Amino acid sequence: MQINSKADPNFVMLDRICDIQSDAMKGKKTFHHAPAYLAIESCAQLGAFHIRFNIGFGRHVFLVNVKEYVLCPTDILHDTFSITGTCLSRSSDAFLYAIQITNDKDFFNKGKFLFGIANYDDRFEKNRLPKHYQNIFYNLCDSDLKRPKSKGKISLSDCVNCNA
Repeated sequence: MQINSKADPNFVMLDRICDIQSDAMKGKKTFHHAPAYLAIESCAQLGAFHIRFNIGFGRHVFLVNVKEYVLCPTDILHDTFSITGTCLSRSSDAFLYAIQITNDKDFFNKGKFLFGIANYDDRFEKNRLPKHYQNIFYNLCDSDLKRPKSKGKISLSDCVNCNA
């Protein structure tokens, strides 16, 4: 089944990835008068990209549940936000992440995000999706961030922190 939409086919809610470690990742997103629920989507995408990276882009990643998420204190987002995700636990087919999104002023939300992974198949296009997500991931990486290899531990010396 294919869903056709006039929306952005990539629907990427991150502007950049600026720090990668084996158990955590940090990104940035600037919103311009966006609905507050997009903060949750941005957090979920950060976690999903970190999992895809760690498993070598070889399986499909999907959000199962959002737990303990503190709701946004506003209806509209208009600022640059840092998003940080840390893997709390994992199994062969599931990952639990603590993910937070914050700006430098007064906004801070966090929650626990449960992700599942499945093999690519007819529904999850094995011929297209692994390369698609890998391309998006590396396009989001800061230019100063060394291009790490999948399935490996990333040392802090290979990373650039988000300070801008």
